[in-house]
Amino acid sequence: MDRRISLFDKNPLRSDSGAEKRSEVLVTSAWAYMQEVSGSEDTDGKIKHLVNRTYTIRFNAIVKEKSNSLVLMDDSMRYEVIHVIEIGRREHLEIRVKAYE
Repeated sequence: MDRRISLFDKNPLRSDSGAEKRSEVLVTSAWAYMQEVSGSEDTDGKIKHLVNRTYTIRFNAIVKEKSNSLVLMDDSMRYEVIHVIEIGRREHLEIRVKAYE
């Protein structure tokens, strides 16, 4: 685990005029192991799902609970969390992300 990442929760807020805006609240900062991953392709040649990276961190109950509502920041790049998978029994979490749009 050699990379320092930050995970933010996307909170929708309403302004006084009723417009919706996003606020990001820091959930945790953690050391992670990163792997580059490419997308998968089916028989018709269509890309099913493109996952840019996976990160492995030590288990964190808040991250597992909020999973898909998180944004991951690594250096200055932002990624949207697609899926959080528990590895072992409360040992590690694998976080699958794609580039944030």
